[in-house]
Amino acid sequence: MLTATRSSVFDTSSKATSMPQPDRRGRSALVEAHQWVSRLTTVSLEMVLPAFLGYWLDKQWGTLPWLTAVGAVFGFIAGMMHLLQMAKEAEQKERKRKDRSTDKKNSNQRDDQSSATDS
Repeated sequence: MLTATRSSVFDTSSKATSMPQPDRRGRSALVEAHQWVSRLTTVSLEMVLPAFLGYWLDKQWGTLPWLTAVGAVFGFIAGMMHLLQMAKEAEQKERKRKDRSTDKKNSNQRDDQSSATDS
């Protein structure tokens, strides 16, 4: 029979049950979600709007499908460039975060070693 006290089930002080928290730099989860929705909306509009503009111009000038195709290709290229830029920025932020955590860990180890030799 499973017997667990309420305090042991909801105990978050244990290191084994704590989950790593994202680096939000003091921002709430809602702010973080809003930023991602904004980025994704921007990229999707960058990809779709040029094709719609090309379609509208094709209907105005009677050149259907050429400007639609040009707009779709242009939108795809612009959207992909923006996605690659966002991925590169995210990778750089992740590297900086890892470097900071590695530097902090190394400095803590040096401090521990120096305090052990001082004793």
